[in-house]
Amino acid sequence: MNKLKKLLLISSALLLSTANNTFATPATASGTITASGSVVGTCTVSASNMAFSTLNQESTTTQTSTVTATCSDGVTWTVTNANASNDLTLTGRGSPTAANTIALPLTVASGSANATLGTFVSGGTGNLTGTSTGSAQTGTITGIVAPVTGKTAGTYGASVNLTITY
Repeated sequence: MNKLKKLLLISSALLLSTANNTFATPATASGTITASGSVVGTCTVSASNMAFSTLNQESTTTQTSTVTATCSDGVTWTVTNANASNDLTLTGRGSPTAANTIALPLTVASGSANATLGTFVSGGTGNLTGTSTGSAQTGTITGIVAPVTGKTAGTYGASVNLTITY
């Protein structure tokens, strides 16, 4: 019985100590997550054809092309001409000669975007620049062909390579 009393006494003591014990509130800590990301802008450039039709033997012929830059909102861009020359050459002829080449100077005439007026060739002063609002922005390029006296009859053409940097 002595053993039973001891066991009862120990059990009571444990029960009393557990009942009077207040458990601590769990500790808390906080932290933060930094989230970030980038939106990469995109741009496209296009231009209307500069169709001169019949070139004049006695006077200059003028034509324009509308250049359109379309970029993501907030993108700063510049359109330049990648060509060193814009000469029209006679279609179907091998090497260009004086008789089958027509000079086509191009100039930046205006733009709803910022226009740097001047010669529109690689290394020239003319370009179109802007900061996009997300909508298309345009500029005008003018081509003037001098009188074509002495040129070989036929169809002449050229491709002008535009570059948009952003």
